[in-house]
Amino acid sequence: MNRFIFKSTTIILTTIAILVTLLIVPVKITPHTNVLKNFVLLGGGILLLMILYLSFESKNFKFDIKDVIIILFLILAIISFCYSQNKDISLMGDNNRYEGILMLGTYVIIYLTAKKFFKYEDITKFLNIMFYVSLAIGILGVFQNYINYPDLLPIFGKGIAGTFTNTNFFGSYISIALPISIAVFIFTNNKKSFALSIILFFDMIASGTRSSWVAFAGVGLLGLIYLIKQKDKKFWKRSLILLGCFVAIFIFLFFGIFGSIHTKNKIKSIQNDISSITQNGISDDLGTDRIEIWKMTIKLIKQFPIFGVGPDNLRSSLAIYCTEEFYNYGKMHLCIPDKAHNEYLQIAATLGIPALILYLVFIGFIIFPKMAKMFKNKTTLIFTICICSYLIQAFFNISTIGVAPLFWMILGFADNKNGINDYNFDIIVEKNEKNDIISKTLEKIKKGIKDGRD
Repeated sequence: MNRFIFKSTTIILTTIAILVTLLIVPVKITPHTNVLKNFVLLGGGILLLMILYLSFESKNFKFDIKDVIIILFLILAIISFCYSQNKDISLMGDNNRYEGILMLGTYVIIYLTAKKFFKYEDITKFLNIMFYVSLAIGILGVFQNYINYPDLLPIFGKGIAGTFTNTNFFGSYISIALPISIAVFIFTNNKKSFALSIILFFDMIASGTRSSWVAFAGVGLLGLIYLIKQKDKKFWKRSLILLGCFVAIFIFLFFGIFGSIHTKNKIKSIQNDISSITQNGISDDLGTDRIEIWKMTIKLIKQFPIFGVGPDNLRSSLAIYCTEEFYNYGKMHLCIPDKAHNEYLQIAATLGIPALILYLVFIGFIIFPKMAKMFKNKTTLIFTICICSYLIQAFFNISTIGVAPLFWMILGFADNKNGINDYNFDIIVEKNEKNDIISKTLEKIKKGIKDGRD
């Protein structure tokens, strides 16, 4: 039974990770572009729930404090659903968002199964598969920067969005994938990871997603502290090579003839924001009008502080309880806000302040022990910077079903009890170094044979 549970969990989680990132329905076919992702997650969630049930039956499931906290969070989300004025939206989620109570439950199930039952032996396979998935999406993003034929190819014409139909969503994905690829290259000198880092950095800058820029800067500081503490010349050399490539990419995109309009516009908007803050202070139109959305959301939180307005029920609640601000925003910007553009405010508004507190405590129980150990173990460092990167960008971005499941999966991996945290990149480094020595020795032998013949 144990073998079946572990193997099934690993296969299901890997399948979910692949499909939620790749599956997309072009808007030309249906406005519900995320519908396939929704089906995959709900179907996978049911299968994982069955595995959890089997583990309960066989008494293989043991609770810890983090499990209790996240289950309490889910209970508060269910209560919020029960009090919601629009239960249809709170059940399945808002239009094309699909983050209702069913999806929140799926996220929690993904965390629990990734934590309890993902096989340590398969983590390398998982990383290799996700490398090629990320590479395919990254290359698509590069093409999207130069191809704009939405009538012929619907996936081209929404900006540098990969398979996510939105540049912000793509930036959210990059905030997870890029730190991992950079760390693997620095630790192992893996050339494939170097190539992926270059491509994803190009996409991040070209897409103009400033939330991912901030996240990149934040985890970059953690990486710098690690390099200073380790004093490893190989790590410094690889880091400087990457940094030089990143600077060259930025210069090319901002100043080059074939650069990115998105990059130039976002840099100018940052300059305008800084100028506006120095002259007029913080105004509503800062950060693509996020301040204006945040103010409406905070007003809603004050009215429903305990259980919120219901899962994913922000849009209709803003229309009812913040009517004037909501319609003024729509009239001015020709769009209506359906998310808070801040995941923490989103949780507080839709599920309530107690749910937000439980979520933050849950994250804290995972991330703070990792931060204490991240300078001693490379795997711990990778998990830490990856989680921190997502959490930073989440302050300015929204949760999406194409990326959030990966984040919850990584939380589970970071807390995995089956040896994933003992996975040591030094093994790969040693293999690479041995291979280099063997290659050099063979070259010398070949050269000696050739010299002898001559």
